[in-house]
Amino acid sequence: MTRLSHMTLATVLLALLPVVAPAAEKVTRTRMLASEGINAILVEARVGSVRLEQGEGNAIEAKVTLEAKRNSDPVSKLPDVTKVQMSATTRGDQLRLGVDETNIEEHWVVRIPKKVFSEFEVKLGVGEGVISAPARRITLDVGVGDAKVDSASGAITVRVGTGNAEIRTARANAGAVEAATGVGGLTVKGVDGTVERHMVGGSIDGKGRGREPIAAKGGVGDVTVTLTE
Repeated sequence: MTRLSHMTLATVLLALLPVVAPAAEKVTRTRMLASEGINAILVEARVGSVRLEQGEGNAIEAKVTLEAKRNSDPVSKLPDVTKVQMSATTRGDQLRLGVDETNIEEHWVVRIPKKVFSEFEVKLGVGEGVISAPARRITLDVGVGDAKVDSASGAITVRVGTGNAEIRTARANAGAVEAATGVGGLTVKGVDGTVERHMVGGSIDGKGRGREPIAAKGGVGDVTVTLTE
């Protein structure tokens, strides 16, 4: 068989091989979840962003965009995100949302129906967390990144390891106010109390005109607490 014949045969064989499309690197999952019997919501994410906001309907709308991205071992295999699903489980009256996969960047938007929830909790390793829906108790923990809670009511706790922490609530809602940063700026507005300035940080133990405890703590970064009229 001539060299040309070998090349022609190889070309034909390659043409007959199935074409395998590359795996998608980003997908979005959306679920509408019944809110009956649910009084608390927990969202856990390793890397990305989480937003809890007020919705319009009676159901809990959970949407997460998943992107394959190495965030642990730099030589580890990237997952096929088309096979990754949102995890939504319940424990008692608590709804738990998350993704059971590593090397994934998660961007969550959870819209909450207009009912009174007992607790919202967000745990985020790296990224940005924002809660703007009201609950009796709100907790936002971010390891590295920025965290903000903007709610007129409820007991509020924000903790950030490295990054900025911000709380905005009504003065009529806030009782005891505790805010501190190890290294960074501390800004408080509408709080009755005196800020103690440290060499590289600051703290305040103050109060508003209400009863709910408000706490914002940062390791390295700026902390802001604003009480509105």
